[in-house]
Amino acid sequence: MKAFLSSVCVIFLVILSLFILEGACFRLVEDYAQKRLELAWGQAGSGQFHPILKKLPLDHYVLPPRASDLTSSRIPLENEYAAKVMSFGRPIRDRLKEQVETDINPLEDFEIKDLNGVESVLLPGLQKPATLNDVRRKLARRIDDPLEFAKGLVIRVVQTDENHILQEEFNRLTSVFKLLLENGFACTVMPSTSGSQLLGKSKRLRSENPMIADNLYLWGDGLAADFILETATENPSIFKSIVVSKPHSIGEAPMIKGMPWMLFGISPDLQEERQLSNLLTWIDRGRDADRLYPSRLGGLMKFTSQGDEFGSFAAVYFLQVLKYVESIGANWPTPTPLLKGIATEQETTLSNGNPLQTSRDSKKGFDLLNVERKIEQIQKSENANPSITDTFDCEIVRVYRETHTDDLNLRRVSNRDLVLKLGMSFEQMGEEVLESMGEKDPLFLRFYKSLREVRSSPLN
Repeated sequence: MKAFLSSVCVIFLVILSLFILEGACFRLVEDYAQKRLELAWGQAGSGQFHPILKKLPLDHYVLPPRASDLTSSRIPLENEYAAKVMSFGRPIRDRLKEQVETDINPLEDFEIKDLNGVESVLLPGLQKPATLNDVRRKLARRIDDPLEFAKGLVIRVVQTDENHILQEEFNRLTSVFKLLLENGFACTVMPSTSGSQLLGKSKRLRSENPMIADNLYLWGDGLAADFILETATENPSIFKSIVVSKPHSIGEAPMIKGMPWMLFGISPDLQEERQLSNLLTWIDRGRDADRLYPSRLGGLMKFTSQGDEFGSFAAVYFLQVLKYVESIGANWPTPTPLLKGIATEQETTLSNGNPLQTSRDSKKGFDLLNVERKIEQIQKSENANPSITDTFDCEIVRVYRETHTDDLNLRRVSNRDLVLKLGMSFEQMGEEVLESMGEKDPLFLRFYKSLREVRSSPLN
């Protein structure tokens, strides 16, 4: 008996030691933390939850707050969610903190040059041989000539053009810039006094320096954050990510699907209900995506206060966006208008009489947990409203129509097309999402699989 108890204790201690060791590696080893994220979520361009790991209480599987939660209760949940879902970045943030304290001249190995009116652009030193297409675009004189390039340009926006303030900001961020440069980013501090000026400079940088500034990442505080939000509203397609901290005012989020990834830093003392409501709408727009990574990381909010290391959090966020950009390549989504419902293949006429051709994949995002709750409510209700048509009638279709009752276009969409549309969206999020919805509504899953088989038939 003693031998048996001793064996059990030894096994328990071994398992406990392995658990502690794994947690320490995730907390301290950068490569391991990133590998565990990829194991849990799959590759960035085609993410899918690991079928076994998802049963464990890992930070990777924490659920985002529900869109239906009250604003006052959801704000702290968003802060907690951001800390957990970005926990894989803690080893990098630790290294960055150490560099800030120890590096004397972090940028000594990197070149600084002026680009088309933007001064002091730091370059990562990457080069590649010119192709025939580069020669035709007049980016190089001959094939195989060395071309300097960057994987993206991080622009720290400052709301003044006073040189001493720009220099102070540049010096303050040298260690953050070093981390970004080591990963292929170019970096600069750029003055801007309005949203329109910022947009103009950004467009000019992209058009005149495509090898450096094709992928733009904006970052700013206070009034500069206001300019960034204004610019992202006006033209979201030219930015991969925006990071804004303590904006003076948060306007309404654009009705756009396919927004840049966005990270907000706000004061815990912010109490203005309208601003907080708009903030959450921006976050929802960022997470309104058909792929796993942006649906979890595309819109985040974190509390920031005096002395808080929000800069290191922002740097790690930029690095994760870059990994996703490199994985997805040309499949980065094109921003498309939301029509308060799903988009169909039909054209929608604007007030000026011009048709707007909507994307086949443009639809209003909705919270899966909220859908599940509504399904349960309908199933328990004795007086549940019948669907518009008995064909392909199921609970998920009813829920979707119920939550989009003001969409006139949706009334012309058949239940059959709606089952296909929603099923494809669930499947793109991951097979486990589709199966989870099938457990809530088996009839929906049966309809979708039947329709999918018909669509894939060689007779069609």
